[in-house]
Amino acid sequence: MTFVFRKIKILTFFIFIFLNFNSYSHAHMKGTYSSEQDALKKSLELGCQGTHKNKEKWLPCEDEKELHKYLRM
Repeated sequence: MTFVFRKIKILTFFIFIFLNFNSYSHAHMKGTYSSEQDALKKSLELGCQGTHKNKEKWLPCEDEKELHKYLRM
């Protein structure tokens, strides 16, 4: 009986990890722009301020933490 509960706990844990990762990557893909102008426009739509650059892409909001907060709303 405890063996079954242990497997259920492990399966539940991995499902939550997958869902969190999937949400993060989906939000990141939606918030990436090739120009600062486009990122600023999206920033205004989301209700946050400013833009920031990650590698060669522009993202709305001052940082990624704020961006993900607004994209998940």
